[in-house]
Amino acid sequence: MITEFNLLDGNPVMINMDQVDYFQPADDNTLIVFADGRSLTVMDSYDAVAEILNPERQAGD
Repeated sequence: MITEFNLLDGNPVMINMDQVDYFQPADDNTLIVFADGRSLTVMDSYDAVAEILNPERQAGD
């Protein structure tokens, strides 16, 4: 599944959820790390990213 987040400069970025290894909070943003070792920081909050990338988990848990 493909989803869209915003880079720190405000530009949108499309992410294939199947390629995400893990994600973690980074200040007020979220660091997303891919299975191939690449990573990027999006301006979306950790809870917003978790709600999309990990739907079985309640945001804030």
